[in-house]
Amino acid sequence: MRTRALPYYEFSEGMFEIDEFDCASVFVIVGEERALVLDTGTGIGNLRWVIEHKITDKPYDVVLTHNHADHIGGAGFFDDVWIHGEDADWSDLPVPPTLTGRKFYAKLIAGRENKNYAYDVERDIVEWPKEPVKHILQDGQVFDLGGRKVTVYHCPGHTAGECAVIDDKSRILLAGDACNRNLLIPEDVMEEARKGLERLLDLKGIAYDLVYNSHHDFRGFGSPLGDAVLPDAVACLKSIQDGTAVYKKVPDALSSEGAMKMVAEYGSVQVSGLSDNDWPKD
Repeated sequence: MRTRALPYYEFSEGMFEIDEFDCASVFVIVGEERALVLDTGTGIGNLRWVIEHKITDKPYDVVLTHNHADHIGGAGFFDDVWIHGEDADWSDLPVPPTLTGRKFYAKLIAGRENKNYAYDVERDIVEWPKEPVKHILQDGQVFDLGGRKVTVYHCPGHTAGECAVIDDKSRILLAGDACNRNLLIPEDVMEEARKGLERLLDLKGIAYDLVYNSHHDFRGFGSPLGDAVLPDAVACLKSIQDGTAVYKKVPDALSSEGAMKMVAEYGSVQVSGLSDNDWPKD
């Protein structure tokens, strides 16, 4: 695998966002003694080299917010990862991190953004050398990095094991895919998702001040989500449950065929059911 210059930006002291060519964001939190890597993207190029040669020489843990292929796609290039038990079985995923699937997703995003990126799909997206050892992540688990602590919050909805983390030094919530302006949630867990987001919302101003999600398409690289996104997401999920939601059809950003989908809209947020779209299984 060739080393690719994945863009990265230190947006707060010891807090780095790595842009995986618009496919996903990977975050690195660096403390005085250790670091924590949040997610591994789709697995384009050599993420590990960027972390270890450009960002930090400290030992680090890899924490996965959930088990979708654009977040675990690079997991096989690391020895160990942490993931919630509800998302730890990767044997029959609806969105699998297969080589074919990862290449498909990269091509989909490049086509959607209408950009040419500094990587080659065939040479820079390769098979995993191994399966990583999985450690089970617990709600409330704390990673002490030295001079800063990162706390894990289980926030099911997008997936059963979706997790977010809060860094106490920067007072930043890294929400994974649990919260963004384009929420994808299976229809039968809308209530569970709302309760998880309400829990995070209750911590605003107490444990954190800013929110970053794991895709920067609606917020800008290195910039936080707008303050209204999390409360709007909660309100939108409530409106779906109480039957007052306003729906409209929009293009499905994850369809390679230009399909439309129905979304509920509230303020700055759209919520739709999570579907497999046309992601290949093999």
